[in-house]
Amino acid sequence: MSEILLAGIWGYLVGAIPTGVIVAQAMRGVDVRTTGSSHTGGTNVARVAGMWGGALTALGDILLGVLAVAVARMMWSHPLAGTVAGVAAIVGHDWSVFIRFAGGIGLAHLAGTMLGFDWLRALAGGGAFILLWLILTKMLHCHRARATIFGMLVFAPVLWMVGTSPPGIVLGALGAVVVILKTLPDWNRVYE
Repeated sequence: MSEILLAGIWGYLVGAIPTGVIVAQAMRGVDVRTTGSSHTGGTNVARVAGMWGGALTALGDILLGVLAVAVARMMWSHPLAGTVAGVAAIVGHDWSVFIRFAGGIGLAHLAGTMLGFDWLRALAGGGAFILLWLILTKMLHCHRARATIFGMLVFAPVLWMVGTSPPGIVLGALGAVVVILKTLPDWNRVYE
């Protein structure tokens, strides 16, 4: 049980590193939490620090997700260590202790944790999510936050269909729940 607790603490602390806040502050001297959607992820950073700032934030968040899972799986032998660290990393990103429990939506962290767990099946699950999201937003003109929520609802079933192991499916399912919880307040957000 102590391995699971340590993996969770490790994952949370790694995930809580506020990449978007650091990038926006370094590139534009702006606190990303006070502008746009107030989320700290790549999309909002792109609004205040440009495309490169958003891309750098997304890449950093993905790498933090990979790091959380990969190290937990190397350090602790419990079969759920990577799963717990991954979910905790997404929670850490969404409610970071380093920035008064603010954060992003967690999509990049979810992608990173899945890549760190099973990169090939993560690409299949991520590809299905992106395809559904694009169909919903571009062809059916669905609200972006709602499209994200609907996409997250099919994420774990897609992981199951492509043969992801049970701990990976649990990571994908719980990670999707965290993303949905953080996205729900944006259900009616008006985008510029």
